[in-house]
Amino acid sequence: MPRIIACSNIKGGEGKTTLARHLAHYAEGLHLKTLAIDLDPQGDLSISLQPDVANPAATPSAALFAEDFDPEQANLVQVSPSLFLMPSTDALDEVGDLEERASLVKRARDAIRKMAMGFDVVVIDTPTNAPVCYKSGMAAAHGTVSPLQLDTYGMRGARKFMRASSSVKSNFNPALKHIGFVVNRFNSRSKSHQLLLEELQAAGLQLLPTILRERVAVQDALDRQMPVWSGPRGTVNRLAAKEFRDMCEAVFQAAGITTAAAA
Repeated sequence: MPRIIACSNIKGGEGKTTLARHLAHYAEGLHLKTLAIDLDPQGDLSISLQPDVANPAATPSAALFAEDFDPEQANLVQVSPSLFLMPSTDALDEVGDLEERASLVKRARDAIRKMAMGFDVVVIDTPTNAPVCYKSGMAAAHGTVSPLQLDTYGMRGARKFMRASSSVKSNFNPALKHIGFVVNRFNSRSKSHQLLLEELQAAGLQLLPTILRERVAVQDALDRQMPVWSGPRGTVNRLAAKEFRDMCEAVFQAAGITTAAAA
């Protein structure tokens, strides 16, 4: 059965798109047929996955909210033989501005699940704002994973996200599982980061075992439009590559995706 993973957090700048693109590339490396859906009007996932020239004929993610949407007629961007993209376009801005309505969330949820039937893995990047969009991604998902930076705002955002997740679970997706928070951009030399990590653990928030440290290699990989484990010889930071692979593996295992080590 296909598994749907939503990268979600309702605080901006935590690293949702970075997680989403690495999860999509990890599935691609496992030769799993993978669909990446960009539900963020900002469209960063689309920019990072699309070829240099965007396909104007591609079906945008805004179409998921249309009454007459037909998954079988969707025209997806083929990133590689096993990775496909449903991109964000300007049309999603209009969806994001709509008043939140349960009917829209349910419509998009059902459309995503129908789309998923043609794939092994679906990875959804959700926005910070635009409740119709982020709730739809979570409503469709089997599991959500949330990046988290260690500062006061990140902690507050984590608690707010858990309330939003509980609401989506109650109203749209009783089977929704929160896979956990991924500590992102951790600075092991920072005393405040160490203290906040201990506070998170004491608070009982579900944390994935792998911590993603602050590394220049991650931004370099983004600039190359590649996962952090890929790139020209001498540009790949092995520690960063291992952290991201371990994180992806932990997420997939928790989501019920049977894997072998990625090539």
